[in-house]
Amino acid sequence: MINRNNWRLKHKYLEYRLSVDQLCLGSYKKEDVYTRYLLEWAGEKPFIKATSFRPTLPEFLRSFRLDDKRSKLSAGYVKKILATARRFFRWLTDTQQGYKSIKYSWIETIKAKRLNEIPKQRDAVTFEEILIIAKTPVESLVEERIRAGAVFLYLSGMRIDAFVSMPLLGVDIRNKTVKQYPNLGVRTKYGKYAKTYLLPIPELLQVALDWDNKVRAILEPEGFWFAPFSPDTMEIDITAYDIGIHRGTLFRKNLKAWMEKNGLQYRSPHKYRHGHIQWGLAHSKNQADNKAVSMNVGHSSSQTTDQYYSNIPDNEIQARINSFEE
Repeated sequence: MINRNNWRLKHKYLEYRLSVDQLCLGSYKKEDVYTRYLLEWAGEKPFIKATSFRPTLPEFLRSFRLDDKRSKLSAGYVKKILATARRFFRWLTDTQQGYKSIKYSWIETIKAKRLNEIPKQRDAVTFEEILIIAKTPVESLVEERIRAGAVFLYLSGMRIDAFVSMPLLGVDIRNKTVKQYPNLGVRTKYGKYAKTYLLPIPELLQVALDWDNKVRAILEPEGFWFAPFSPDTMEIDITAYDIGIHRGTLFRKNLKAWMEKNGLQYRSPHKYRHGHIQWGLAHSKNQADNKAVSMNVGHSSSQTTDQYYSNIPDNEIQARINSFEE
């Protein structure tokens, strides 16, 4: 049984995150799930007594998950839940009457023990893969759009929600520039403004430019680069200047269908962002180049880029270490 007041506080917190912290829709949905774990952990007990809950939240998450899968939650997923928990209890203490007894010193203890796990290689679309994708033939406008979209994600490192909401007037492929500006309707994370520069890869830029020329010949500058189609004709819809919240889901479905049809491995749109970062870091010559890659994808620091996205494949590590002898 879930405590009713806890449930009310959870939704009040999410409203705060959405309206005050300007959380994007994707992050809002994730925090909605993460805070559900807090409700399950508390059960019928009120959050005001959270400091006395046993087991502690980190211990609770070692054996509990919301779905029916038998495996444990990954260490990375647990860390995200715990980070949300710390943020939630800080919000309780700072904004809600009667919660001052929850001390910051206790909130900072909501951490997982360091786990000795087998290291995971962060998945990413490789340069070789994206070249194959760029050269794979298309048989319809839908397939041409998804191929161009996959290539553009790799070139730009954009998040999927930003990409599918990007208007033509924010794109200048010849100058390899993209304006990820919320005032243009681009759905960026946390509503950030950013100017992004495309990777200088001619084979990929040509695919993107071919689609860009086709769409611009039909749509006004306010139209979407990932152009909506008419459900009746399956041609580009010249009247569509608004898109729904599930546009990214459509991209994933189209991409998966096309990849499977051509015997290619499907990877989620975010893996193209990983590939963009790894290509950039692999071609960096100094720390300034690394910083440029980090800033180009909107990270607040190079540490974020290095920690979460810059994993070098094992075979490349071996080749680089072996090259020292030379």
